[in-house]
Amino acid sequence: MKKRILLLLAHPDDETFGPGGTIAKYADERAEITLVTATRGEMGMLGDPPVTDRARVGEVRSGELMCAAKLLGIGNVRFLGFLDGQLANTPRDVIVEKAVEQIRLARPHVMIGFGPEGISRHTDHMVMCSVALEAFDAAADPRRFPRQLRDGLLPWAPYKLYQFEIDQEILNEWGVSLAGVPRAKLTTTVDTSGYVEKKIEAFYCHKTQAKDYNRILSREGFREFCRRETYVLAKSRLPPGPLPESDLFAGIPPEEPGAP
Repeated sequence: MKKRILLLLAHPDDETFGPGGTIAKYADERAEITLVTATRGEMGMLGDPPVTDRARVGEVRSGELMCAAKLLGIGNVRFLGFLDGQLANTPRDVIVEKAVEQIRLARPHVMIGFGPEGISRHTDHMVMCSVALEAFDAAADPRRFPRQLRDGLLPWAPYKLYQFEIDQEILNEWGVSLAGVPRAKLTTTVDTSGYVEKKIEAFYCHKTQAKDYNRILSREGFREFCRRETYVLAKSRLPPGPLPESDLFAGIPPEEPGAP
């Protein structure tokens, strides 16, 4: 079975600043990685110093994402076409339908998204958390979005949905106001120690975000922090297995599953 992962995120750079090491690790193990990004980051920073203007920032950030995707080993990048900062004002079912379409196309075994507070508490991140939770179920349900079935897309039931999260104790040590989760609630830790430099290299693709990555990289202990990436297993179609775990594919049978 060729392992397949689909990430359902909000903006260019989420893939790198979040689960970049995990992506690189599984890509190196020949997993097929699909990144679905809701927006092109049109409302984001322009760079420090600016590398573009407001009119072109979405185009530039899309290019930055493609640069990072190549470095990390992401084989497929899909943009859903929604506007940065407007996901909360977009009918939820419209976003879910597009997400389900991508799940049915990519047929992932594992999905990765945000936790409820989206780490940064960005509204777009929080919306995409709820979209992922709904789309995980809806993609397997032939009653949801039947037009897709008429167009030849069969229902698909991913095995697991993970939410990328950060240990709250680490955030407290750094004195930053990001939203983490208590260490005891983390279910999964992926060893990304072999991919720290690749993740950091991908940071530099996102030149519009230089202010953020320069601040992050100057943080004491950041490279050590990058040696592990942590998750909460939010949904699973598998029988309960031992936790904590160290592999996103833990418990997934080696044979290729069928449609639900």
